[in-house]
This record gives sequence, C-alpha cells and structure tokens, in this order.
Amino acid sequence: MWITASLRQRSGALAPAAESFLDGWLGQDAPQYRGGRDGLVALCKQLEHFMYRRDVDEESERRFVEGAGALLGVLLIDYIGDASHAAEGNVHRVRLGESGFFDPFAAVDRALDAPCIRSELAREIELAEAEARSAGPISRVVSSLRSLLASERPDFEIEEQFECKLRLRHRTLDDTLELDLKRAVDSTRDQGRHAVDNIARRLLSLLPGAPDSELELADVKVRMLPRLQRADAVRDLSAQGQSVLLTRPLSDELVVALLVEYQGRARYVRTREVEGWGMAVDETFALAMENLRARSERARIVREPVDDGATFIARTGDGRDSARVLLPELYAELAERVGPDLCVAVPHRDTFFVCDGSKPTLVQHLAQRAAEDAARAPHALSARVHRLTAQGLR
Repeated sequence: MWITASLRQRSGALAPAAESFLDGWLGQDAPQYRGGRDGLVALCKQLEHFMYRRDVDEESERRFVEGAGALLGVLLIDYIGDASHAAEGNVHRVRLGESGFFDPFAAVDRALDAPCIRSELAREIELAEAEARSAGPISRVVSSLRSLLASERPDFEIEEQFECKLRLRHRTLDDTLELDLKRAVDSTRDQGRHAVDNIARRLLSLLPGAPDSELELADVKVRMLPRLQRADAVRDLSAQGQSVLLTRPLSDELVVALLVEYQGRARYVRTREVEGWGMAVDETFALAMENLRARSERARIVREPVDDGATFIARTGDGRDSARVLLPELYAELAERVGPDLCVAVPHRDTFFVCDGSKPTLVQHLAQRAAEDAARAPHALSARVHRLTAQGLR
C-alpha cells in the first residue's frame, strides 16, 4: 500500500478518510494507487469527473470534498516530508514546516469552483510549498513574530499554534495569552516581506511589558468582557501553569470567565489581578456585563423556519453571542418574539439557539442541532438544552 505505517502515523485522521475515499473511488484497484505526481494527476481527473456528475446533492458533495481533501492532505504530507496532520476539535489541517498550515478541504472546494481544476490545484500546491518554507501567508507572519520574540522579547515563547491562533507563554511568570493572527495574515497576503515584518512588530508592541505599551486600568476596564467557558477547560489551563482565572459557575459544565480584549488578541483575567486593582469581584463582573451590553446594540438574531415552527439563532459574528445569554434583558426580548417558555442552547462561543420550549418537536430539533454543532466546533461549550428565564440560564 502507498500509505505506509510511517505516513499513516504522520497523517493521523486524514489517512483512514483518504483510504475510504480511494476504496469508494477505485474499488478493488485501490491498492494499486500510488502517491506523488501521478497520484495528484489521478486526483485531478477524479475532481474533473465529479464536476460532470448529475446525481450530486449537497450531502454527496460534502462527503466527496471530505474524502478528496483528506487524500490531498496525505499526498502533501508524503511529498513535503516536514509535514503532519493537526487538529483542533473537528477541524483538521496539514501542518507544514515550523509555522505553516494548509486547509486541503478548502483547496478542493476552490478547485471545484475554478474554471480550470488543474491550474487551481497547482496553485494550491504552490501555496502549501510556500507555507512549508515560511513564505506562505500564515507561516511568514508567524516566522517573523518568532524571530522578533527571540531577539527582543525572549521572556515570551510560542507555546502552541493552530493556523492563525497562537498561545504565547511568559517564561518566568507562567502566564499565557492568545493571539489571533487572522487579520494580520489577511492584510499582508498580497504584500511583501516588509509589510509582514511591520505587522509582526506591531503585534510585538501589544505584548504586556513592551516599552510604552502598559495600559492603564481605565483602559483595561473598557476592554473587559464575559465569556462562557467549559469548566474542564479552565481546570486544564490551571493545570498547565496558568494563574488562577477569575470565574463564576454557571452550571456543572459551564463557568463565566472574564477576558480583556485587544486588537487581534485576548487574555483571561486572573484573580490576583483583580485583587491588585483593588476591585471587588461583583464589581468586576458587573463592569464586564456593562461592556457586553454596550457591544450588543447591533446583536443579530435571525429566525429559521423548521417543522412545527421556528428556531432563532444568534448571528452577530463577533464571537460574543454565547455570552449574551447572560444579559437579563435578552429574556424579555426573546419572550416577546418566541413566547415566555424559552429553551436555549449554547453549542459554542459564537452563537446561541432559542426555541419555544412548550413545543416538544422544536426542543428535540434544538437538541439535535446543538449536539451536532458542539461536536464540530473548535470552541465547543455545551450540547445540552437549557431553560432561559427572567432569572437567567437554568
């Protein structure tokens, strides 16, 4: 078999998906498939053949993209060498070199939509090669930041990376913070190395302790926001050496944590910080709720018709929708639109679902949707259905 034991180990969950795709595509001839250039050309032909099929629906296209993307990922891991499978939740990517990442499923999607499948797939391979040598959109930003950290801020190190998300650790204080580089990557995608180095230097200047970058407490206060978090995730952070985070229990599964949000990054508020600020815990949480309330004037909740009624879904797109279920005024607004008996689900941090809790079929639909979304989400919260009342979430 082309997928050797070593390649299978580096390919992780991509390998069985690729083998299943080959079995469905080639049948008993699957063991004859070989990787490399010929394997890529054969995959191109299969993509072209798929485009002419008339029996394709949304589900069959999803399965095809998953299988073809997995095979493309394994082909890249085999070809580039310094590459492996990486996953966060149910999101699967190919890690390339020290800092590069590549989405083989999006690459297949783009190829199927392109006027010429082969030209587009060739362009995608070039993009993966660039990521592997720290010249791609993601890897060159991370590489530049890594170099600046080593020369100017050796007190910080990159502890973990998944695509554009970094976790940095302070070597002496045992504190961590998160950096989201997506905006930096998108803004420099078509620019030269000078622009990349400039934006990496701006990111460096935002780190705590940078010269002339200490934010006053007044600035911190306006940036503080609540976030729902899984209780076990908070415990994991503490186990990894993170200082004790300031949280409040919401259920046996969820807690309310506090974040201080900056441009492109955020960090959790720690108990010792609040004590150092001379603030009471109740005062701190109340302040965070006020900030969330001020950022919710344009919150978007859309109605989606289903059998026997409708569900309502938060789609503001700012990453704060799950926390909005904590706002007391949300119940009154939803009760007016849906009814007084409300069921709500918060499968991940970017949304919440609501339905009329007096209709069992709607509640069942809500539960199924919540379970599916929580299983797929990289920032999953809860697959449970809760009651939303004027007193809060139950």
